[in-house]
Amino acid sequence: MLQVKNLSKSFSSTPILNNINFSLGLGEICAVVGNNGSGKTTFLRCLSGLMNFESGSINFNSSKGHLFLSDKLNIFGDLTIEENLKVISTYHNQNYDIRVFNDSLLELNIRQFKEMPLKLLSRGNIQRNKLCLAMNLNWDYLLIDEPFSNLDTDGIKIFKDIFNNFKSNNRSIIYSTHQNYQELNYDKIISIESFKGIK
Repeated sequence: MLQVKNLSKSFSSTPILNNINFSLGLGEICAVVGNNGSGKTTFLRCLSGLMNFESGSINFNSSKGHLFLSDKLNIFGDLTIEENLKVISTYHNQNYDIRVFNDSLLELNIRQFKEMPLKLLSRGNIQRNKLCLAMNLNWDYLLIDEPFSNLDTDGIKIFKDIFNNFKSNNRSIIYSTHQNYQELNYDKIISIESFKGIK
């Protein structure tokens, strides 16, 4: 279980996160909501260990740890989808299964771009490539920033189905969004702008 206790973070004298407390068990989905600039990315970066925070604690009590996918491209533009996965999986000291990889391309509907440099893909298909990384790496908790941006209706449905598949396999997701989150799926929700944790 992930446990966050009294998490606070400021930039200069401006509080961004104030005394956030929450927990998330395996097989649960948590939506982090708020307007642009409210601190959603800061929160995920603190959870991932990429950013220091002033006070509080974050504990991932899990065997496979977590994977963080930022709102940036997470790609090496001159590489293909598989070449990019090879680099990322090596960074995480993991190997990937070519059968799982090929299945993920079909599920994400990006198999037709398999041999294309990533810099030539649309932003929506770059988002699908990011989820491809998550489908091919081992983790218990996925931290993903703005996964639904740049996706059309079909893309959002594909992502929701894959998220539900992760959930059914006892894997947890924490994702940020500024979109109409009522239409998305989650077990818990954190409103960053309230600074009060779970609502």
